[in-house]
Amino acid sequence: MNQTSSSRKRSALVEMAVVKVSPYMRAEKPLMWLCEKDSSAPRLLPVAVGEFEAAAIQMHLGGEKPLRPISYDLFATLMEELDVPVRRVVIHSVEGQIFHAAAVVESDGRLREIDCRPSDGVALALRSNASIFVSAELLDQAGIRTAQGEGVEEAISQFYELEPQITGRRADPEAAAPVSEPEEVEALTEPDPLADLEHRLEQAVSCEEYEEAAQLRDEIERVKSSRT
Repeated sequence: MNQTSSSRKRSALVEMAVVKVSPYMRAEKPLMWLCEKDSSAPRLLPVAVGEFEAAAIQMHLGGEKPLRPISYDLFATLMEELDVPVRRVVIHSVEGQIFHAAAVVESDGRLREIDCRPSDGVALALRSNASIFVSAELLDQAGIRTAQGEGVEEAISQFYELEPQITGRRADPEAAAPVSEPEEVEALTEPDPLADLEHRLEQAVSCEEYEEAAQLRDEIERVKSSRT
């Protein structure tokens, strides 16, 4: 464990609430939605998480109790029994589409921070009644603004409506190039497997599923080699 860095202490933090977990592109790649608290036009921060983490977070939001404690329940109980309370979780930065977070705990009267994935930190914070924060700089950078009076669900729905168009243009930079009619039909019926693999790789990295990412990189190399 490390002491909370002085630079992070000085940075402005925005308190957030977890509003929902919902599918993203594929059902096994969910998004955790954080919403700015105490704002008339709250900003949203979507963070890609793994299936297990998403289920653990959604289970707690829905008030569901597992038959036996899952790992996050165990961690929260251990921290309580050892008198090392979780005070807050801070999502402080993003690098290469990977968000970084820290769980701030109190031990022997001193605050210490533990590096963690946002999904793990949030799942633990929910079970420890700890606050969740995002750095103001990160929220300015990656947050989604809602219009005055716009509901959170409405803003999320608009995101899902627009995102396929955005990701489609990003994945296929030549999509606007003119093609003949037969080529256009072929493109619609036979998607490029390499583009699909690269998109899956992007999602795996953003969810920090590095084993799957390594397998996808190998598959991408095989596809590229077969085309040369």
